[in-house]
Amino acid sequence: MIFKIKNDIRPENAEYYDILCVEKIEHSHGISSVSFVIIEELALSSKVVLRFDWKEKYQIDPTDFLWIEETNILFFKSTNQWAAFDLLFKKLVRHESSNWSPLIARRPNYVLIEDDIMAEAVDLNGRMIDSVPIDPPTEAVIFDDRIEYNSPVFGRQTLKLKTFNSDLNCSQSTERI
Repeated sequence: MIFKIKNDIRPENAEYYDILCVEKIEHSHGISSVSFVIIEELALSSKVVLRFDWKEKYQIDPTDFLWIEETNILFFKSTNQWAAFDLLFKKLVRHESSNWSPLIARRPNYVLIEDDIMAEAVDLNGRMIDSVPIDPPTEAVIFDDRIEYNSPVFGRQTLKLKTFNSDLNCSQSTERI
């Protein structure tokens, strides 16, 4: 996949685009700048142009994206939001607010999205599997079918994960988030 990123475009100089993503900040209504991401993927046999309208200044970086090749879904994160784009059908699949700089991580059969107050597991197409409230500092114990979070305000929360092989033993690992 080839990314070409153009940041700091004035809204009146905006170009053609396939998918629009307007920053999710409710208290601000004006668009201060625009970014474009041009994606060329050989498997798609075409290019896709994403337009991001920013209410607060942001510089898109290639590390803001997570590509799920087998579903043609591209995940995106910025300071106050995350999104999932279907590049094959050129549509926005999910667009959610985030409390602060979400972490988006690929796991074998799901994508984990965490920020300061929420953890969500989504399938490889961007559809929600489960979501739970969390707060820092958070400890997490990861099992094959769930993640158990323990945090000061919300206590113990269990995030269900979609597993495609029910014969797996529930091994665990502990990590501090």
